[in-house]
Amino acid sequence: MGQKETARNLLTRVVEQDERNLTAWLWLSGVVDNLDDKEVCLENVLALDPENQAARQGLESVRGQRAAAQPVYVPPLISDLPASSMSPLTPAQAILRPRAPEPEPLAAEPKASRVSENPDAWVEAGPLPSQDEVNTALSEFEDETLCPYCAAPTQPKDKKCPTCHGTLWKHTRKNPGGSVAFWFLLGAILIEMLGGVYGFIVILTALFGQMVASGQLAPEQFFGLYVGIKTAPPDIAQTVLTRLPPPVFWAFAISMAVQFVQVVLLYLRWQPMYWFLVGMAVLSILLAIARLAMSPGVEGWMGVGASLLPLVFLFRIEGDFMMEHERYWCAPDKGIHTHSAFYQRGREYARKKMWAAAVVHFRRATAGAPSNVAYHVALATAYAKLNRYERAQSVLRGAQRLAPDNPAVRELADLLAAARA
Repeated sequence: MGQKETARNLLTRVVEQDERNLTAWLWLSGVVDNLDDKEVCLENVLALDPENQAARQGLESVRGQRAAAQPVYVPPLISDLPASSMSPLTPAQAILRPRAPEPEPLAAEPKASRVSENPDAWVEAGPLPSQDEVNTALSEFEDETLCPYCAAPTQPKDKKCPTCHGTLWKHTRKNPGGSVAFWFLLGAILIEMLGGVYGFIVILTALFGQMVASGQLAPEQFFGLYVGIKTAPPDIAQTVLTRLPPPVFWAFAISMAVQFVQVVLLYLRWQPMYWFLVGMAVLSILLAIARLAMSPGVEGWMGVGASLLPLVFLFRIEGDFMMEHERYWCAPDKGIHTHSAFYQRGREYARKKMWAAAVVHFRRATAGAPSNVAYHVALATAYAKLNRYERAQSVLRGAQRLAPDNPAVRELADLLAAARA
């Protein structure tokens, strides 16, 4: 059991990082526990590989198990009211309509079923919402400039939501992993720094090796002398400071510190560091041109050519330092077409506390697979996080009609009742 849970956790991390990993989705379908999660995994496999027979057979088996477990009633969505009471569909309604054929009308409305033993529980499988409620629900999240966290109005150029102060822009690198040229540059500078340290150690050994070996001078005494502490007898101190004057010592120490900071800033890909290097390369070119003007000749031209190489190299790695800035919109992400993909993306936004964006994606997942209880529960939860309790109640009624005894449905109903009280 422990191995299965470990495998499930590892595979979940894999698909979170790479949604197009077909093998990971297929393996994950074998270690998740409930049928809803199995169906999501297998549908993702088929979305990536429609001809995958293992996933197709597994999906048929899952749906057969669900059908055998309980009769499936597909509740009408808020956009599926009887034709006699509907006005012409708006574009938003058309998007939210399920692609599957509409269910046959029921002879009678299903009985209301409470999901809590508490007689005051307020969530019931009541009547369908009115047309005004339908129109309001459909149009509420049509404005893509709404805050993706709290659904408050924002301006397109706002950096943060004025209501919840959530960050409205994401900043990503054009080249997240770094190019080969970038790592070559970083490695070259690191090797240069280590080479300088090694050379300095060799010089110190030549100057003071015998004194250290004979016990006249300890390493801590040596460094203490250069910070103004009298750590050695006057004659020893005089010898040390004469052989290696303090200005020379500190010039090396400062140069090593600068190189170390340079390596760190390059590793972090700090943009000002990149432009500093570009500036130094341009300065080097100007100096080479000045030398050529003072003493024309082949060597001068070779110097100008050599000074151009660093600048050309830096232009090649510009993408490693540049950032892309993109606004978070309260709208469906591009490139998503299946209801399982909408559901997975909604879960990603929910983990980031971006509940309005989660609602947008969960709504489309629910529209694409109206019989999937997990989608209804996720959508109702997202509505509740936005304090849209009436919306959450309406969605949860649909989940109750599908699976009145589902533990997740019952738990959410009780939580909504407590929040409402």
